Amino acid sequence: MVERSASGLRVLTPPRLVVPTGVITVRTRLRLSDRDAVILREPAEYLSRLMARDLAERVALGVRHTSADFARRKRELTALTSSRWAGTITRGSNDQWQLARRAQAAHLGRLSAEIEAIERRLAAPVGGRDGAARIKGYPTQRVRAAKQQRLQSLRARSAVVAADAAAGRVHVVRGGREHLRGRLRLERSERSLQEWRDRWWERRTRIEADGEAGKTYGNQSLRVGPDGIITVKLPAALVRSHREHCDRFGRYTLDARCRFAYRTEEWRTQVEAHRAVGYTVRFDRGRCFLTASFTPPEARPAVGGGDEALMSSALAGGVLGIDQNVDHLAVWRLDVCGNPVGRPGRIDVGRSGSASWRDAQVRHVCSELIRAARRADATALVIEDLGFDTGRERCGWAGRTGRRFRWSVAGMPYARFMSRLVAMAHRAGLAVIAVDPAYTSRWGAQHWQRSTSTTREKTSRHEASAVVIGRRGQGLGARRRAEKPVPRRKTEEARRSRVEARRRAGTEDHRPAPHDSGPGFLRAPRTADTPEDGARDAPRRRTPTAVQAAQHRSGPPTGNAFVPGAEGRLDAITRMRGAALRTVRGQGPDVR
Repeated sequence: MVERSASGLRVLTPPRLVVPTGVITVRTRLRLSDRDAVILREPAEYLSRLMARDLAERVALGVRHTSADFARRKRELTALTSSRWAGTITRGSNDQWQLARRAQAAHLGRLSAEIEAIERRLAAPVGGRDGAARIKGYPTQRVRAAKQQRLQSLRARSAVVAADAAAGRVHVVRGGREHLRGRLRLERSERSLQEWRDRWWERRTRIEADGEAGKTYGNQSLRVGPDGIITVKLPAALVRSHREHCDRFGRYTLDARCRFAYRTEEWRTQVEAHRAVGYTVRFDRGRCFLTASFTPPEARPAVGGGDEALMSSALAGGVLGIDQNVDHLAVWRLDVCGNPVGRPGRIDVGRSGSASWRDAQVRHVCSELIRAARRADATALVIEDLGFDTGRERCGWAGRTGRRFRWSVAGMPYARFMSRLVAMAHRAGLAVIAVDPAYTSRWGAQHWQRSTSTTREKTSRHEASAVVIGRRGQGLGARRRAEKPVPRRKTEEARRSRVEARRRAGTEDHRPAPHDSGPGFLRAPRTADTPEDGARDAPRRRTPTAVQAAQHRSGPPTGNAFVPGAEGRLDAITRMRGAALRTVRGQGPDVR
């Protein structure tokens, strides 16, 4: 249940500084020769079979697994390969089982949350709202009946998952469950059976070699030197069939060379220092790829993520508030006081295309954010901690609109964007702060959208939300400080004091007298301290001036209206009008 304040709003979690894991991963393609392709395929299939068998044994043991079982598994694999290959396989199986357990717990938590959400809405009246619990009921009786059926289905599914969790059973599919289900609908995927088998083999077959510090180039099983030469230690069962191509230690040197296109210097420094570097060889659509993973000694900061000194240093130069949306990112620079500087920016994000193209889009967006932060001299990037839940009961509306909204949310690669941005920003010397995403769009439109708009450029709701996100990362509230109204008495006193000061200094403002003709010649002259006509408080601050009384055009002023300082001018105008009328009627001028 979400914690709420006395006013009914959700209690916000404090901002946190995201600390990078420090792991660097680089990938390159290997141009294998015919002999490399044949020889490298055999150890990949052999080791993958051992991985599948060991993983099945680890899953069968479940929570009953002990350290004695771990030692027994490793001894059995060492007899078939080597101690280093066996250690890599057993550790990988243990990590896979723990990952499956975490996913199982998360699945059970999502099911429990959906069941609780349906039960709360079922308790509210149909078409009404529970005022005490602030829960809205279902719109019609038909929808309510359908949700009751779904509640029974969710309870049955939750019972099965809870039983598996209590018994320590997990379900793991090497190669992916979705790809396995695609075997049953080949017509829909427009693939042949042979294409599906080739893809299934590539997903299940790989070579993994953990790094070892202190050894030559940081790895003994799959070694890559600074010059790009790759050497693979073949298992003992395969050395006999390829003895003419291996040395006396059973190592095979590939004809292909390793060349990384990025972070080459960091990888070479790690290799030349003989620090641990892990390698993975994968196959994808007939091509071979090598991935290197390592952790430099200076990758992680010296202090924790919640340290106040680290947070204050991150906020020392201002922040860049980022509002992430489906098709673009809205960014706005904020100074150290939380005030928006300049105009906001926009970074478009593409969602269509292949998986590699979408991954390139994520890298492009992160690069653009880092460039924008450097141009604005900001020291931190503030983003929303979006924990999207795409379940039907907890994400958006129902019906077609709800499905479209859930599809849009599920298509946002937030987890990949978050990890990539943290790693790239840390390398660029920038900090990343994650904040609670609650009410950012609503409060941004309420407090900042109108005040930051101009006559030429209107601030959008997403741009105003970026201001609230940045201020929340700085520990400030979303609401702007209210402008204190200035009383009229204080305004008049300040004006008189300024006039007296200019008189004493001899710098009073000398202006020419107004003309005696034309519209508004009876208007009092404007003083130097009169506010502009376009100012917001101009009507309140303007000094009341003499206004001519309303009158008929051909007659004298109505009533006893009196305009100070205009008696002589009005008499002269009356005499001039009388003389003009007598001249038109043929009478002579009235000479007095």
